[in-house]
Amino acid sequence: MNTLCHKLLIVVACCLTLSGCGIIRPILLKDTKERICNRSGDLKEIDAAEIARSVSEGFIGSVKWSFDEKKRATAEMVIFNTVEGDYEIVIDFHEPLENLSFSSPIGRLKAGRHESFKVGPIPYVFEQPLFAEVSLLLVRKEADGRKLLVDEADTFFLKDTDLVNDRALTGLNTGGLNAEGLLNKYSPILKTDIVTNPNTGIRFVDPGPKDIAKIIGGAPDITTTERAMIKGDLWEDTLMSVTPTPENMSLFNGRKDDYFIDLPQPFDSATSLWRSIVDKYPNAIYGRAVKTPLLWGGKSYRDAVILQYWLPYYVNHLALLKVNPKGVSWIWNAGNYHEGEVENISIALIPGKNGLEPLCASYAKHLKGTAEPWENVRKHAPYGTPTSHPVVYVANGSHASFFTTDKREATCGTSIDADMHSGGGFWYGDKSCDSDLGKVKVLPNVNGIKGGDEFDFLLFTGRFGGSYIQGAVNQFNRSPYLFPYVVYPKFSITGNWVAGSGVHRWIDPAGEIQYSEAIPSNLGFDHRNARFMFDTSNVRIGKEGGQISIKNLGFISENSGNSPAESILIHFKDQHGNLKPCAKFDYRGTPPANIFVPLEAIHDGTIELVACDIVPPLPAKFPLKPYIHTDLSDYFRTTSTTLIVKER
Repeated sequence: MNTLCHKLLIVVACCLTLSGCGIIRPILLKDTKERICNRSGDLKEIDAAEIARSVSEGFIGSVKWSFDEKKRATAEMVIFNTVEGDYEIVIDFHEPLENLSFSSPIGRLKAGRHESFKVGPIPYVFEQPLFAEVSLLLVRKEADGRKLLVDEADTFFLKDTDLVNDRALTGLNTGGLNAEGLLNKYSPILKTDIVTNPNTGIRFVDPGPKDIAKIIGGAPDITTTERAMIKGDLWEDTLMSVTPTPENMSLFNGRKDDYFIDLPQPFDSATSLWRSIVDKYPNAIYGRAVKTPLLWGGKSYRDAVILQYWLPYYVNHLALLKVNPKGVSWIWNAGNYHEGEVENISIALIPGKNGLEPLCASYAKHLKGTAEPWENVRKHAPYGTPTSHPVVYVANGSHASFFTTDKREATCGTSIDADMHSGGGFWYGDKSCDSDLGKVKVLPNVNGIKGGDEFDFLLFTGRFGGSYIQGAVNQFNRSPYLFPYVVYPKFSITGNWVAGSGVHRWIDPAGEIQYSEAIPSNLGFDHRNARFMFDTSNVRIGKEGGQISIKNLGFISENSGNSPAESILIHFKDQHGNLKPCAKFDYRGTPPANIFVPLEAIHDGTIELVACDIVPPLPAKFPLKPYIHTDLSDYFRTTSTTLIVKER
């Protein structure tokens, strides 16, 4: 016990030096075993312990954490032991106290018994953390002095804010919208690509993000090959459970192997039937609203509301795009191949004169991402009518998210994405093209998730899908509350260095946006601080032939760089508030000398005009029909003016 006391002194010393020693409670207080995940290859060196891959030596059966009034933590665990020997428990702090660990001898254990042990109390002293990782290691001492690592259980501690969804909007002017309404209003329109392998002629088309609960529940016509299963042992695909129920999902959490939900019918070639399986599941975009202080453009916004969108794609098939079925290389270094791929989009809203207004957006691109002011974000404009939905160009096969189709836009990962997001594919989110997408599924506060409800899969700390290239483990498709990405610089399960951002994107959305803002997007244009406005200094309004004529209306349009916008479209608002087009002119040109609007445009003696800059739609790629994207334009900016109609 001297070693334990010595290590405890180290912990206390750390606490005294930290500026904000606060307690983070585990995200499930009843039994943190439901929130622990074990990754046997991601271990710190503990006295040069030998790693045992098999659980036949014994294992940690359950772990519970409790806290006293002095904010000290005690870990209580049940050990299922199969080999008699002298054992100890090692507690290893990974994040944020990277190199702190201590051990507690528990003595000689007999085989075939279940033993309960308590370790602690331990001062629980992370420095103002949002996320922390602590491992409990079961170690057996061998007669020759060696130490054998028998099992490990990793507990992830999460500080989830209470200012989520509707509670985040208290006291703010939302225009009468609740959190779900705001998430639907700004939900992203996902534009995928269609890529044809020049060697084989095979076309690759990405399906949209999918409803995970529906996948786990099974396809409408379930067969043996179309059922989600729980598997483990990394690439061995050892079957653990054919029914990923909440009970089974929690049962396998905390095991030494990297457990995952195997998605139905994983494909293994370009010609497999995986797409016919995927299409049976409905599309889904998940989201939540978080209130948090935000630093953007050097300015602090105290009451920012960040809309977070979580996009779970069914499969990452970039490696299949890399070679044809005969193994002939097509694209160099195209990445790995795994089931499940999650990406996230964030949009920041701030209080303005008309309520919450969009400030910026952040798009994830692999381990990093870029962020742009709202003026630089392409928005959806079906038939030229501006909406509030940002357009995301999704890289085929990797799902990195881009603001434009420009190959020069920063990829933040691998340059292969430069050729994979050129548009011309399918839209997800536009009701006229994808009626099954539906509205955003609002994710609850993590402490509000219960086993058996629609979102209980978020309690599973394994992966959603396996990896099928040796050495390329799927690290990026866990629950967003735990591992939406590798967030801290550390060694991955394969022993390769992973350069994370140091920001947990889901738990710290403001940190993600600030981190992404520092990475240049290389868009080639910038609309910030550039004038985009009507010039009404010489305008004249009259009646001609039962219509209202607007003469000498001017317009000023500026930007830095070469904007993709090609024209400006002017709309008038009818008496129901609907926008209807009335004039169109070149981006650098001037409005027509005479613009006519119907009498219905007059409301309370005024006419309201709205203009937006139009980016023309891309031509549809084969096998889509040429007309499929007709009039589905993008736009960047809008402006409005109110003209007074004088009675004569």
